[in-house]
Amino acid sequence: MYDRALQALVKLALEPEWEARFEPNSYGFRPGRSCHDAIEAIFLSIRCKPKFVLDADISRCFDRIDHEALLRKLNTSPTIRRQVRGWLRAGVMDRKQLFPTSEGTPQGGVSVLRST
Repeated sequence: MYDRALQALVKLALEPEWEARFEPNSYGFRPGRSCHDAIEAIFLSIRCKPKFVLDADISRCFDRIDHEALLRKLNTSPTIRRQVRGWLRAGVMDRKQLFPTSEGTPQGGVSVLRST
């Protein structure tokens, strides 16, 4: 419970800065945005003039993210950086066996609900 609460606090601290940096036409894993929003944006973009749409399978891309490159990009306080590094290196438990993680990011982390 403590770890999930700490993850939520770190997310609340980092999310506003990163939301301001992201492209406005980015919809994946963004608060207040859904697949339906992305479909609507595509429809509105192509309704008057045909354009190309790229549909790419990135299902395994999060498994290959370099931890150190991610931490450099994060560019946050040493305390938060150490905590995030710990979460990235925590490993994965499968059938009571721990598998270390040297690359990639965990999926299904904390999500903080907001009213809009």
